[in-house]
Amino acid sequence: MPLEVDDKGKYFTERISKRGLLVTLSIRGTRAQGTMYLSRDNRLKDEWNNAERFVALTDAKIWSADGARLIRETGLLIVNKDQVDWICPDEPESESKDK
Repeated sequence: MPLEVDDKGKYFTERISKRGLLVTLSIRGTRAQGTMYLSRDNRLKDEWNNAERFVALTDAKIWSADGARLIRETGLLIVNKDQVDWICPDEPESESKDK
């Protein structure tokens, strides 16, 4: 894998390092849980406030609003941030997994 280093010491590679964080979101009367991938140096809040309109969750489960009924499981769920009422991590961000 090619590696480039600029004059300030910052390095660039073809692969972007991310870390997975298990999150739960409230979306229009349902709840979704899945893994959201954050840039290595970003917090959940930083990633949520970026300019992207959509966020991807992997290994996602969609539940009824009360959490009693599983509606669907999917390998990939792409969510419009404008439709999300709230989001919270299900694990401390320090325990998120590198990818």
